[in-house]
Amino acid sequence: MTIRKPRRPAGTTASEPAVERIRARITFMQHEYLAIRAELLAALSNQQTILAYGLAATAVIYTGVLTNWSNLQLRTGILSLAPLLLMFVWFVWYGEVQRLLRARWFLWQLEKKINAQLRVPRAPSGESELPSADTLHWESWVRGRNVWRKNLHSRPAYHLATGLLCGTGLGTTALSVVLGLTAPQLSGPLRALVLCGAAGFLVLLGYAAFLVGHNDLLKGAGKPTP
Repeated sequence: MTIRKPRRPAGTTASEPAVERIRARITFMQHEYLAIRAELLAALSNQQTILAYGLAATAVIYTGVLTNWSNLQLRTGILSLAPLLLMFVWFVWYGEVQRLLRARWFLWQLEKKINAQLRVPRAPSGESELPSADTLHWESWVRGRNVWRKNLHSRPAYHLATGLLCGTGLGTTALSVVLGLTAPQLSGPLRALVLCGAAGFLVLLGYAAFLVGHNDLLKGAGKPTP
């Protein structure tokens, strides 16, 4: 008695399982790329929203200070607490910056992986300066693989936002301390509030500097990547 091997259906080959695995792999990578890209866009949108609301709140606070400038007690109290609010806004904003940096770095790594698997060495490029063999280009292009050989990430906007929030908080803290130490009619509890507010702001500012300085994603930022 002989046992016959089952015949493959017509039109199928032995390599079809491997082809299906490759297709599924590419599909998963595509979905992951789109999901991370959506997270990147959401982080950008959240940064703008947080900064807009934070600056609006700051404008309201300082408008109140100018309106009640003759009221020493109220003026000093607001100037003592406003820097803490500015630092709170900065930390929330920086959280979205972190989210953006993670997404950009991950997309760059995923982009290189997809290009390695889908590379077509002799693909025509026309007049484009982008590498013709690659499938995805954006993250590599913006990091330095462009005609200018420059990193094109918009760093000045982040520097200005940090300088605006932290610099305004530092100046306000200095002003509140000067008022607290030079105004003899200021009450003891309010003077203590000034000193505590200044100490709290300096602690938060130092912690912010520590976070930025020890952020691995920011090391070498701005340098072109070959």
